[in-house]
Amino acid sequence: MGYAELTDRDVVLEVGCGTGNLTAELLKKCMVVGMEKDGKMVEKLRKRFSSEIEEGRFRLLHHDALKVEFPFFTKFVSNIPYKISSPLTFKLFEYEYEMAVVMYQREFAERLVGEDSRLGVISKAYCSSEILEIVRPASFRPKPKVDSAIVRIKPIPAVKVSNKELFEKFVTFAFSMRRKRMDKIAREFDSRFGVRVNLDDEIAKMRPEKVGAKRFAQIVDDIRSC
Repeated sequence: MGYAELTDRDVVLEVGCGTGNLTAELLKKCMVVGMEKDGKMVEKLRKRFSSEIEEGRFRLLHHDALKVEFPFFTKFVSNIPYKISSPLTFKLFEYEYEMAVVMYQREFAERLVGEDSRLGVISKAYCSSEILEIVRPASFRPKPKVDSAIVRIKPIPAVKVSNKELFEKFVTFAFSMRRKRMDKIAREFDSRFGVRVNLDDEIAKMRPEKVGAKRFAQIVDDIRSC
């Protein structure tokens, strides 16, 4: 809880409230907007937090978080369903907020904070992220088969990108051909989209996972349409 630095002025968005254990801790600090897809869980949450709902401290929404607009929030704190980690994280990038503290599967968390994957590189144009804690399966009941990780995300871009749409397009294209060298990828990008990509000799010999977000941003900023 301390990771999110909550105050009574915060409005926390929690996606995937489940039985409400995290919700209960959040409500000790601030107002919470909970979003839960499972109708059975929604009914349990309404019973458990009936007084908080009546007081207006807990707003419970029966929605699929991937299909609706997020309501106003200052911070995002959630133990999300791991299967929606990627689309939910990219959706989070579309909003203004102060901080997010999210429990992810460890493998996903490491890709997010790193720079050797499409996710890691693109995310750097929207945020800065760090792994705060590794959580072992024994911490959960029932025990999952994988390690988890608590990640803090701040909406402060780690790299400056002048054209995010083109940046995402080129990075996605590059990582779809991750076994090829960047010079080959640049030629194929030009052939397919009519966009010339200029590379220096060092980057030309690299594969995408070795380039890093800062150099990808420089590449895209140097692109000139044919």
